Amino acid sequence: MIIAGVMSGSSLDGLDVSLIQFDKDIKWNQLHVNHIAYSQVWEKKLKNYASMSAIEYIAFKAQYSIYIGQLLSDYIKTIFIDIDFISFHGHTIMHLPQQGITEQIGNGGTIAAITNIPTITDFRVQDVALGGTGTPLAPLVEKTLFNGFDYYLNLGGIANITHITHNNIVAYDVCPCNQVLNFFSLKLGKPYDQDGLLARKGNYVDEIPLILNKIPFFCDPPPKSIDNNWIQTDIIPKFIKFSPVDVLHTFCNWIADCISSQVSDTNEPTTLLATGGGAHNIYFIELLTKKLKTKNCSLIKPDKDIIDYKEAILMALLGKYYIEGIPNVLSDVTNSSRDNIGGALYKI
Repeated sequence: MIIAGVMSGSSLDGLDVSLIQFDKDIKWNQLHVNHIAYSQVWEKKLKNYASMSAIEYIAFKAQYSIYIGQLLSDYIKTIFIDIDFISFHGHTIMHLPQQGITEQIGNGGTIAAITNIPTITDFRVQDVALGGTGTPLAPLVEKTLFNGFDYYLNLGGIANITHITHNNIVAYDVCPCNQVLNFFSLKLGKPYDQDGLLARKGNYVDEIPLILNKIPFFCDPPPKSIDNNWIQTDIIPKFIKFSPVDVLHTFCNWIADCISSQVSDTNEPTTLLATGGGAHNIYFIELLTKKLKTKNCSLIKPDKDIIDYKEAILMALLGKYYIEGIPNVLSDVTNSSRDNIGGALYKI
């Protein structure tokens, strides 16, 4: 079985696609990876949907589904690999599970029609209806395909962490990450802070962590998840008055503090696997590595194709479990009333 796992993250840079071949058991092979950039027009639309009227938003959702279907169809034509299923997370517009709301756009029926490949989407909806947070989904791939580490860190638009012990899995969003860093990098004319070079030049502003640490979310126990809109409307505006390079410097330090505080002090050495775009930020990784060493924890970076495409690999695994009728959303992680099989399949 070959599944195209497809992820669109909050950084708005495009689609990450990982083609995974699964054997009858859980053996897997990554056949091909590709990043498909969004056009500037679509990046702008995804940033500005909140100002749309109801009818404009409905049209926007339909147009986005067609756009994704065409992007994937064009890509698939270039690789000459027969794909059995597409498994697409969708692009998260809103995620407020406490209110029973989660919205990921990208209609599977439209994508299936355009690509002529059965498509699985909507992985979060059922879990939210069952009282869960609908996130994170990553522990499934971490305990199944990347086992052997104590902690798993994803540094995307939001930083989230998983801690796996013999008897328990705890996973949750920790803090904003690349969404904030990319915003202030753009203020300096860069879409992102390559290697953390800008952040390294900045000065530490004591006021910034004082503001952040007063926000209740960062003291709340898991399970918990962050809505992208909250970052845009409640977090970023608090720091516009500061120099962008100083915000980058201070936020990198604060994010490293937030993450290291999630790691337990122990006499036994532990390991943390770091993936996601933030794992390429050399300055930030230096900060985090130093802080983790004080807790006897070693930071491990895997191969680039794992760093960049782990979430797309997760999407493929979620699709495999859906097809096989195996629960793919874990109630231990989301606090829903039961494990569930998230997803909806659109056949051709």
